Amino acid sequence: MPRKIRKLSLTILLIAILGIGGKVYMDKREAQKQQDLLAVEKQSVKVLKNTFADIKEVKVERTEYNNITGFYHTVVILTNIEGKSVTFDYGFIKNDTELSGFAVVNEKIQKKGVTKDKIKAIYSNEEEEVI
Repeated sequence: MPRKIRKLSLTILLIAILGIGGKVYMDKREAQKQQDLLAVEKQSVKVLKNTFADIKEVKVERTEYNNITGFYHTVVILTNIEGKSVTFDYGFIKNDTELSGFAVVNEKIQKKGVTKDKIKAIYSNEEEEVI
């Protein structure tokens, strides 16, 4: 009888250790995904700054990643130096120097050109940065 109890206890302990280890692994993997997503958002905002003129602020609403294509789809609110805002989306591939595609919603706000002044960037995790 004590042998069965010992085996049962050992089995339960092993299952508990594997469960905890799996949870820690999944948490670390999720944290790494969030760090990668933030890095891509930062890259894409810099590219956005080199695509449109007169940007004052960019707020990233959300970014989604397509595992098959390696393509990031991002929705942002862009505010110009006049305080006018527009919400639009664009595509981005990690480490690219151009946007893969974007929707022009308002040509008066989304002026093609380069923003040379510093802008405020607010990322999807609510982190803020001046670029």
